[in-house]
Amino acid sequence: MTKSFFSRLFAFEENIDITDDVIVLHRRNLVIKNIIFLSNIVYSILLFLIAFTTKEPSDWLFSVLSFPLTFFINNVIKRLIFGDRHDKTKQEVAMYVLSLYMFLSSILIYARLYQNQTFETAAYILLYYAIVVVSLYQSRRLIMWVFQGMLAAITVIHFVWTYSINRTYEGMSLGEFLNAFIPTKEAVDIFLRTTLFIIFMVVVYAIVSIGSYMQEQRKQELIKRREVQTDFTNIVSDLFSVVLSSKKNFLDRQHVDLVYQMSEKLAGYFGLSHDQIDYIKTYSKIHLKYKEVEGLVGNHMAEDESKFEMLKEKTNLGTQIAKRLQLAQKAEDIARAHVEGVATLQFSQEMNEIQPQIESQVILLCDLYVTMRSGKSYKRPYPNQTTIQLFEKVFLPYFDYFLVERFLKFKNEFEKTFNEY
Repeated sequence: MTKSFFSRLFAFEENIDITDDVIVLHRRNLVIKNIIFLSNIVYSILLFLIAFTTKEPSDWLFSVLSFPLTFFINNVIKRLIFGDRHDKTKQEVAMYVLSLYMFLSSILIYARLYQNQTFETAAYILLYYAIVVVSLYQSRRLIMWVFQGMLAAITVIHFVWTYSINRTYEGMSLGEFLNAFIPTKEAVDIFLRTTLFIIFMVVVYAIVSIGSYMQEQRKQELIKRREVQTDFTNIVSDLFSVVLSSKKNFLDRQHVDLVYQMSEKLAGYFGLSHDQIDYIKTYSKIHLKYKEVEGLVGNHMAEDESKFEMLKEKTNLGTQIAKRLQLAQKAEDIARAHVEGVATLQFSQEMNEIQPQIESQVILLCDLYVTMRSGKSYKRPYPNQTTIQLFEKVFLPYFDYFLVERFLKFKNEFEKTFNEY
């Protein structure tokens, strides 16, 4: 529950399309807004604790007046962020308003607390905290803007608030001021604070630059993947259109059921494993699922990332269906070539290169047997005896010798299955 809560309020890429720069910026604005909301709560608690401790009217006044200002700025930010989440200009303006608000609020809190030795260091750290929050935008341009503004701001803060140098050295010329100020501890402290701030900003800028570069590369890779995915979907759709256009010739339910039953028997007689038999049973009828992949044809789902797994699943199924139709076509080609007397040695070699696996041979043998026993546009139905003779003398080169041997040994079983069906 904690993880879900944090993800909803502070996760940058929760259901975000990172290729959409405006949506990503909108999400970053929401995250920064939530961080500022928590910061305001802490600031308010801190100010009221101080006001309650000191009981000074000015402290209470400062705490109370901060509420309408905060309310007004938050209302402006809400209108910018939620007014139109697809409006790039509004989202960029919201980014700068949020950054400026974070920037000014940290300075105002420091202005209120710098005289209190207990809180001065913590209040000064808030200036760095504001920079870290703004760096979450991963914008090099924004960070450079913040760097210049904050460098000017902390310089003024050091001279006017932290050490009140403007009052201490009032009335001196520039030369007199430098001679008097440089040897002091305050000058050393200001120099160290400014140096550390510059080093800190260089590190932050480097982190933002690396993060921005990696984000851009990731976005470009995702765009390229989607382009390839779209092209792949188009190719697969065209391929399936061609393959499925001829599917009617191989979807005779009686023919498929006979091949299924005979393949299961022949696989058992041949001694194949249970896994191989299960594969044969599935593969022999898989082309009957063609309707499940017809949605791919002309339906380009690659644009939607959420449908990628569906596309992958359907593509795998479509590949298996295409292969099964190829095997059915192979049985048809062998039968027709021998009926028409055009089968050559080269033809036999070409056929043997198509799905030579033993599982495919089992299905092919049964498919060829059912094809020869059935009536086709190019031939009449062959009797069982004639078909068996073809397997003994003509079809043997297309199969493993021992597979044909097991088929012939149980030929009466296959004849019985065909006749009873």
